[in-house]
Amino acid sequence: MDEQRFQEYCNFLMSILWAVATNPSPQSVYPLLKDNLDKLDDNLGPILQFRARETLPQLQPKEAEYLAKVIGNFGNLIRQLTLGNIANNLEIAIASYQVVATVFTLEAFPQDWATTQNNLGAAYSDRIKGERADNIEQAIAHYKNALQISTKSAFPQDWAMTQNNLGNAYLYKIKGEIADNIEQAIAHYQNALEIRTKSAFPQDWATTQNNLGAAYSIRIKGDRADNIEQAIAHYKNALQILTKLAFPQDWASTQNNLGNAYFNRIKGDRADNIEQAIAHYENALQIRTKLAFTQDWAMTQNNLGNAYCDRIKGDRADNIEQAIAHYENALQIRTKSAFPQDWATTQNNLGNAYKKRIKRERADNIEQAITAYGNALQILTPANFPFDSMQTASNLGNVALENNNWQLAIESYALAIQAVEQSRSWAIDEERRQEIMRDAIDVYDNIVQACLNLGQIEKAVEYTERSRAQGLVDMMASNELYQGGKILPELKQLLLDYEELQQRINLLRFGSASEAVPVLAGSPDKTLSLGMGAKQSGQSLTRDALLQYQKEIQELEAQKQQVWQQLRRYDPVLAGQIQVEHLDWQQIQQLIEEPTTALLSFYTTIKDTHIFILRKDRSPQVFTCVGQGVDKLQNWIVKNWFNPYLKAQSEWKEKMGDFLQELAERLQLQELVAKYLTGIEELIIVPHLALHQIPFAALPIVDPPQPPLIRGEQEGLLPLKTAEQEGLLTENAAIVPPLLRGVRGDLPQTRGMVFASKSSKVSATKPVTNTTYLCDRFRIRLVPSCQILHYCHQRPAIAGQEMGIVEDATEDLPFTSFECKTLAEMYQVPAEQRLQGRNATVKSYQTLAQQVHIFHSSHHAKSNFMEPLKSELRLGDGSLTLGQLLTPGWRMPNLSEVFASACEVNFTVTKETDDLLSLATGFLCAGARSVVSTQWSVDDLASALLAIFYYHGRRSGMSCCQALQQGQIKLRNLTGKEFADNYQRQLTEHLEHKLTEAKAAKQNAKDQGDEEELDKWIDIVDKFEIQPKRLESLSKDDFPFAHPFFWAGFVSQGI
Repeated sequence: MDEQRFQEYCNFLMSILWAVATNPSPQSVYPLLKDNLDKLDDNLGPILQFRARETLPQLQPKEAEYLAKVIGNFGNLIRQLTLGNIANNLEIAIASYQVVATVFTLEAFPQDWATTQNNLGAAYSDRIKGERADNIEQAIAHYKNALQISTKSAFPQDWAMTQNNLGNAYLYKIKGEIADNIEQAIAHYQNALEIRTKSAFPQDWATTQNNLGAAYSIRIKGDRADNIEQAIAHYKNALQILTKLAFPQDWASTQNNLGNAYFNRIKGDRADNIEQAIAHYENALQIRTKLAFTQDWAMTQNNLGNAYCDRIKGDRADNIEQAIAHYENALQIRTKSAFPQDWATTQNNLGNAYKKRIKRERADNIEQAITAYGNALQILTPANFPFDSMQTASNLGNVALENNNWQLAIESYALAIQAVEQSRSWAIDEERRQEIMRDAIDVYDNIVQACLNLGQIEKAVEYTERSRAQGLVDMMASNELYQGGKILPELKQLLLDYEELQQRINLLRFGSASEAVPVLAGSPDKTLSLGMGAKQSGQSLTRDALLQYQKEIQELEAQKQQVWQQLRRYDPVLAGQIQVEHLDWQQIQQLIEEPTTALLSFYTTIKDTHIFILRKDRSPQVFTCVGQGVDKLQNWIVKNWFNPYLKAQSEWKEKMGDFLQELAERLQLQELVAKYLTGIEELIIVPHLALHQIPFAALPIVDPPQPPLIRGEQEGLLPLKTAEQEGLLTENAAIVPPLLRGVRGDLPQTRGMVFASKSSKVSATKPVTNTTYLCDRFRIRLVPSCQILHYCHQRPAIAGQEMGIVEDATEDLPFTSFECKTLAEMYQVPAEQRLQGRNATVKSYQTLAQQVHIFHSSHHAKSNFMEPLKSELRLGDGSLTLGQLLTPGWRMPNLSEVFASACEVNFTVTKETDDLLSLATGFLCAGARSVVSTQWSVDDLASALLAIFYYHGRRSGMSCCQALQQGQIKLRNLTGKEFADNYQRQLTEHLEHKLTEAKAAKQNAKDQGDEEELDKWIDIVDKFEIQPKRLESLSKDDFPFAHPFFWAGFVSQGI
């Protein structure tokens, strides 16, 4: 800037400050500003600050104070000026207040400093330039500064005004949880109303009532319909004071807001509500004329456009034309340069109207819609307005997709996804992050479809990965940071609190610290034992006492959930300290280490299921199961697999073969294998939604015809027949132990809390003739997502083979100790690394898991599919929950592999976000590179044999998935004769020893008069006594473990 122009600005400043000093009213000052609009630009604010720095130090204190007040009044006037460029006006106002703050400091002039802080908050709230999110944060900071001085007791009116302003700032806050921000706004408005009463300050009361209406109209928490009714009530309260005659402008503003509330109203008739909205908007326009209140007129024109766009009464085509006319009216004032955000909002709405337009040429209307959405996105960027950006970009993507413009659809949805991920990164609450992903899942589905339509399979794969398991990915990303053991002191205390609450819950739920027997067992008609306290006193629980007990449990669980939420707020990902980087195609492909390995990534959309086939040395391919969308496939799986497992396990098991056969047909596995998997030996499978619960190893496929064997080759598996064909279902059915404590159904002796009734029988069904399962052709690994697999790859390989064993913590499993004794001998496990029975406490479990390289965990477990964080491993003194496993305190840096030989370790419900929150993924998060786990309540004997077979494979050099594959095949093909020759005698001797110990424990409990302990050992003795008969029965079956129930529930995850 040349000297002459600089002097013109200085002269103007002198003139304007003199005018303000003389008469600080709009009538006196605004004409001068109107004549000099060319100087209200980016230069004026910096020049004002420059001259102030030069002048103020040279003045006497009183003179400096006086000049500061004049500059402050100038700031107020220009902040409210509607002439010229509003964005520039606000920058000049901020510059003015910043000058004032250098004079009126907190120490010297606390009240004036507080006033200036409030004014700065107001200016930043309205600021157009800069990042909108950061501006609001600045505003909040300044308002909070003001409240340091403007307290309720000292300056009640100022306190109430700043509380109201803080409410406004939180209402428009972008960072943080939107729902929590709105709750904060409501709280601040209600604070303001403590001073701003209807009788003392009627106009201020009405203003805050109007603001409360605005907050309730967009409130997320609570019932949506009730919130809108609250909003209407607050607006009507405001209108008691803000009448058309007394306060015409405020009356019009509230009429506009009432229109919004009726437009969004859920209760009442929708058509009538829209008519009410239109009436209120038209009321507002009686005062909000284009000439007098241009911005407000434009706002209400925009709102009328929305109402007519959705109007039900009247002619539909005419309503849309009316909507377009109102939007175009709004755009006369809402220009891109003057009001960019409002301009963008109306452009989006105009796009909606053109998309719906009936009159004129369809192609022209679509082009108009695309142009309007594109205009809006010039301002509504993911960084500044993530929610609005997501909405508009989705609108544009939808129009493009519907009109076969695949490239535009991809670009638009990609922008929407950026906005989703920006919103998610700002959310500091885990539930809110999940909600953001759930609400946006259609965007991911649509971009995948658009990519496929354009042949961009690599991009489709990338976006499927970005959509899935992000919550689990966040936890793994955070836990990786703790592998060095460095944990913040605050985090350590929260971890201690979390563990202590779990211990208190364990003591309440279980009979004693060393005895894990569920207290809620027994008949509902009898009194129940209350763990340690009742046991010591010899008392029984009445129903009232039971209710009190349950209340205590619920309160402790609620406290534990609060601590969990605090823990997660320290999470580096949730706190925004680190950003999880999404994998690109090349990174995903690098996860496939061998040319004989294929990665199959499943992804279900509304219409179809896509199976992406990824290989190390070629471009990805896609196989689409047409028509197998969410309802036809995913909901079908829930109905026919998941629900029967929970409600009727005998029926579930009986129909398992038919279900898996039909699922294989729906997924067209035979065609998939034939076309795409030639030469493949290993599959890495990334399931989607309900497919996570499917035993892929047991999906039947039909081999193509094989050439005759060349001399010297061995024959493969012998063809086998079903038990039904042999007529052996009744005669040779396995005898099942009695029901101990039924929770989910009637299965044989398991490692969960699910047992069979004494009268139920389980058939040892044989393999179907000529059936080849997927695991016969391929080694199989499952992973929740490629990102999770990537983290497993990033962990350093561990060469050690030191094993730790956790064995039968509740001492009621017949065959687990046989299994663990065999493994201890195989790996030469020292006694201190073999936790047996009640010695397997939660603390000793943690210590052992953090020391060893291979961790074999064989005992009871139970999934909680309603509240996954409460899924638990049953140990000697209580439970280890998934919530604990996911905390940094359970980091296991030395752990290479885990074999969780317990029930339901990988059983959970995967919702729209596809987060597989199971105990198995908890071990992956804790540090394991590989986890073998279970998908249902597995049979104790079959599990013991399979574990032994697995470790024989591992000792011979097989990978985890290969050892599991060969173990499953060996168990499935184990004949009754082989079982009798190789295992029956050893198992019988083992049972005799177990039975002797159990009877001794039973007698000891009887001698001690401990009825609860006695009942426990009576159940165990009964269970053990029946097992030799079962062994005898199994030895007579042709293939006692051929049914997939016995072997297919085990899966290998990770490396």
